[in-house]
Amino acid sequence: MHLALELLVLAFGSASYVVGARDILVRGYAPSVFSRVVWLLLAGVSLAGVVGSGSGSGAVLLAGVFLAGNAVICLLSLWKGTRGIGRLEHVCLAILVVSVVVWLVFDAPLVSLVISLLAHLVGGVPTYRRAWRRPASESAGFWSLFLLASVFSLLATLGEPAQSLVFPLYFVLFDGGMTALALRRQQ
Repeated sequence: MHLALELLVLAFGSASYVVGARDILVRGYAPSVFSRVVWLLLAGVSLAGVVGSGSGSGAVLLAGVFLAGNAVICLLSLWKGTRGIGRLEHVCLAILVVSVVVWLVFDAPLVSLVISLLAHLVGGVPTYRRAWRRPASESAGFWSLFLLASVFSLLATLGEPAQSLVFPLYFVLFDGGMTALALRRQQ
């Protein structure tokens, strides 16, 4: 059962980034290069925090898909993205630096993970705002597929130490909210 859940994490997580890549290549979505670099760094710190905190394989796999998917989107943004840098990207980068410093100084990978997820949440506020105002601006496919990957990751981590739940639970909540907002246009 555990292997089946992990395969579902891999399948749905990867599919979400295929949808994201298609949105860039076909639908004309043009992400900010600097934003995508920040998201890639966040994904790297998150994976390191998940591994360093002793999380189980379901959470590690989800974090790995998150990193790989963000790497693909970042590379595509170099080709098809915009070059603007906003204040929010600087704030997220500063929070990310704090998370790394906390880990290095206090040897606290779980605290670092939580701080990096805070940076993700702060960086996600404009996306939430945009989806609230214009639900059609967000890809329900992308968000719902990563939500499903997160749910399967959460199920795969049940019975493991509590720190294993942090990463998938955060994404169940974050992507669940985004999925709900993106699907509003269909009601």
